[in-house]
Amino acid sequence: MQIKEKLEVFQKFTINVANSESAALVEEYQEACEKELAEFQKNRQTETDHKFQMEEIKIRRQFKRKVSEEVIRQKRLLDNCKREWKEKLMEQVKVLLAEYQNTEGYQNYLTAKIKMAKEVAGQEDVVVYINPSDQGKKEELERKTGVALTVSNLDFGGGIRAVIRSRNILIDESFVTKLEQEETYL
Repeated sequence: MQIKEKLEVFQKFTINVANSESAALVEEYQEACEKELAEFQKNRQTETDHKFQMEEIKIRRQFKRKVSEEVIRQKRLLDNCKREWKEKLMEQVKVLLAEYQNTEGYQNYLTAKIKMAKEVAGQEDVVVYINPSDQGKKEELERKTGVALTVSNLDFGGGIRAVIRSRNILIDESFVTKLEQEETYL
């Protein structure tokens, strides 16, 4: 073999070795880049997921706060409506009671309540109070029931109050008390 041929063989061999080493280096570099890219993408995805979760938590908190504010607003509105309804209802009841107090039925009601107080007292003394607005009915009620009535100094809206002092009993059949009891149930 001649020098030229030897040089040619050496050159081919050297080029082949250089190409194979170059290919190995390029492949190694490419693997390192792909590994780094995969790690970068994984980190980026983790950061994105974390940011997404934090934003979701923030939005849920805002939503819950707005829902709570709306619930409170609705409760206040409902309470105001209930209060207004209760006031209107109680005003209507008072008007109807005032009308009722001018009827024969009210006279019969007072008579029945006075007799009931007399029965509860039995043989003991009982003081039966009537409302100042019922003073005009006093004589008629005393005649029907046989009980001496006392006109109260306090306006209790109608009905009667009776006291049996010997047994410390108060019989309160006044309309004011009955209205207060009903108001607590509304």
